[in-house]
Amino acid sequence: MSEQDFSNVTNTPSTERSSSQDNHVLAKLIVEIQQTPEEYLPNLLQIVRLFRENVTRKPVDSDAYAKAIDEINNPNSISKSLQQIALNELLRQWEEEGDEQEQTETAAILSQALEEYPVSI
Repeated sequence: MSEQDFSNVTNTPSTERSSSQDNHVLAKLIVEIQQTPEEYLPNLLQIVRLFRENVTRKPVDSDAYAKAIDEINNPNSISKSLQQIALNELLRQWEEEGDEQEQTETAAILSQALEEYPVSI
């Protein structure tokens, strides 16, 4: 876009103010793109696409958010049992996969802590 084209886009009557502002921003964006070295254009395109995807995402439903937080803070008994099983399985795998002293000691400490103070994750 030439300087003349750029000034034509930005110098419009006040009745077309919002359209003019949009065109002004678009013109500035085009100028920036034109000044970007050609080898960086694929990266710039990817950045613009990622930006657009992020700003146009649908906002999270507040009820869904509240429900998720409630499930984290107040898990049901099945969820607690599954978490406990998963933690126990992880500890069992740690003990089986290596017999280094530090790993064994860590597994024993974690096992004892989980028995005394069940953890909800």
